[in-house]
Amino acid sequence: MNMSVSTAQDARKNLSEIISKAAFANEATVITRSGKNVAVVISYNDYERFCQLEDQLDGELAMARLAEGNKRKSWKDVKADNGLE
Repeated sequence: MNMSVSTAQDARKNLSEIISKAAFANEATVITRSGKNVAVVISYNDYERFCQLEDQLDGELAMARLAEGNKRKSWKDVKADNGLE
């Protein structure tokens, strides 16, 4: 996949071109603001693929948790593990 970079200001001016590149040339565009990456414009097909990969990873993580067995934790331990205390 090709990738280009555009400032938010330039992206506003060239939005139609950026969308066309994503949709028809499979080119992602990173949008920056104040020199920091803030967004990416990608094709809808790439977005769907990303969602499928995310679902697959979630499923694999769930299966790994089930394989660990029925380990239960107290509410106190859950809060401590997640920095909530």
